[in-house]
Amino acid sequence: MSKKINSNLYMESKICWKEFAVEYDPQGYLFSGGRYRTKILPEDLPKWFVYGYIYKRHGFISAKGVRYLLYAPNYTFNNHLHKYDTLFISYNAIIEPCRGEDNFSWYKGYDHAIGGPLIVEFVEAAGKYSNYDVRDIQQEIAKKRAWYEEQTSAVF
Repeated sequence: MSKKINSNLYMESKICWKEFAVEYDPQGYLFSGGRYRTKILPEDLPKWFVYGYIYKRHGFISAKGVRYLLYAPNYTFNNHLHKYDTLFISYNAIIEPCRGEDNFSWYKGYDHAIGGPLIVEFVEAAGKYSNYDVRDIQQEIAKKRAWYEEQTSAVF
């Protein structure tokens, strides 16, 4: 029996935004959108779901149906390659820059934002399963890797 996959995000534990409480399902069922308990197990997800650390928890995010990606590398910190980078993902709306009330630059129109090493794996999967042209993002990732290697080799 195939399970109905409705969400583009399935988490191993429930996301509690106001407090850091971790809630797992005892049978190992996933939480749709990080909120709603399902009868879906990790092995029920299609191959286009990428596993990684998302929203301070482990989960799966769909690389199928991606319409827009925006990669924002961080060149300030050199202690981890992609730890402070962000990949904004949208399945519908265009991702656009905006300013918050505190004049902080950010983006609107995205569905999810991921960071760390998951960025590289997700970009590759989005190219494969969404037919998204990821060449520009891969070039930016390569540029960031070269910068990081230059920074860390100067230390040793």
